[in-house]
Amino acid sequence: MGTGIHDFLAATALALLVLAGCDSTPTVPVPPPEVSAISMTPPDAAGNVTVTGAPNAAGPGDVVLIFNQDLGSGVMEEAGPDGSFTAVLKAEVGDQLFIQIKRDNELSNEEVGKVPAF
Repeated sequence: MGTGIHDFLAATALALLVLAGCDSTPTVPVPPPEVSAISMTPPDAAGNVTVTGAPNAAGPGDVVLIFNQDLGSGVMEEAGPDGSFTAVLKAEVGDQLFIQIKRDNELSNEEVGKVPAF
């Protein structure tokens, strides 16, 4: 085999190895939570708020992240097969809750809601 062909085959093999390590699948951004499908209760006597996502509020198996910026705390819940979820966290009336979806290693944009009064 001539040197030129050997070099070509070696370069082609190297290129294929490099490309095999690349994920050329385009990624689709994770959609934000479906706000119209999310509700929250006023705080109960213990200061807990329940955030409920109806079916399709998130994707099946998505991780729903809810962060209370005012108190500096949050929770994570896994959405069910129909995209619904329920999360309980400490919050006061008027606190801002940031809700985000995590799918694989991608995060959606945040949605913000305020804790309602009684």
